[in-house]
Amino acid sequence: MDHKTYLFFDCECANCFDGIGKICSLGYVLTDDEFNVLESEDIVMNPETEFDWYLFSPKNTCQLAYSKDFFRANPNFDAYYKRIKKLFTNGNTYVLGFAVGNDVGFVNSACERYYLDYINYRAFDVEKLLATTYETKKKLFEWAEYLECDTSALESHKSVDDAMTTMLVFKKALEKHGKSAEEIFKEYKDFFITTEQVQEQAEERKYKKEMTAKIKEYYNKRSPNPIRKTYIGQKFEINKKVFTDLDRALNIVKRIYDGGGMIYERLKDKGNVVFLDDNIEPEKRASMERKGLKIILAEEIEKIVK
Repeated sequence: MDHKTYLFFDCECANCFDGIGKICSLGYVLTDDEFNVLESEDIVMNPETEFDWYLFSPKNTCQLAYSKDFFRANPNFDAYYKRIKKLFTNGNTYVLGFAVGNDVGFVNSACERYYLDYINYRAFDVEKLLATTYETKKKLFEWAEYLECDTSALESHKSVDDAMTTMLVFKKALEKHGKSAEEIFKEYKDFFITTEQVQEQAEERKYKKEMTAKIKEYYNKRSPNPIRKTYIGQKFEINKKVFTDLDRALNIVKRIYDGGGMIYERLKDKGNVVFLDDNIEPEKRASMERKGLKIILAEEIEKIVK
């Protein structure tokens, strides 16, 4: 029989400014297929960036495990890249984590920051398994307490200890199912996430952020030289459902702006509210009409000749 190994891992970041996590530690626990620990380590690294002040604030109950100086005294991600890649891409190893999509994203971001190739692997999300098994959601150490795992020697937000805790709660979930890890992986194959999937999600988030910013550039502004006079003196609010298609939303606000209208994030008095369709609850419609708000459909604006 081909015996597998399991790699549980967790990352901590110095900050996640601009939606990008800058890793300062990557902890892992490598076990055999009976969950005997073969090796474990907290790979502490210099994030080469500022730390979010809140991480070391007295108000933060889960502070980082080491001091800023200790993190900065270590090599950066680039120095550990080959070692981490070898750990993650061993063909005989399953990779697991808790809310692991975040951690896969952090590793992707680190590769981008240091102009390194992505580490291509797939990771099983233990958080999803627990939520499905017990039909509730909890934080990692809350799960450990709920499942009566002994974490007395472990510290929350120390990467290697979080990885160890992930292993402990995963074992409890297997006991609940009465199945082996291999059987669980086959049954819940959708709980795996790949490097490529996380990258696609990151690109989608970036696209949405950029498009939303472009749309909001038109807020609270009136064109000094409108192409048309269609909406001169009129005010508009865009219903949130319009933002489900950001390209369409941008086209709509451009047309309003070019027609001499003004777009606001929230109308406080009379004006037009742009909806995708006319399927609006009677109570909501009545409330809007009492405030002097008129419903206008996106297609009406799109019919206006450019």
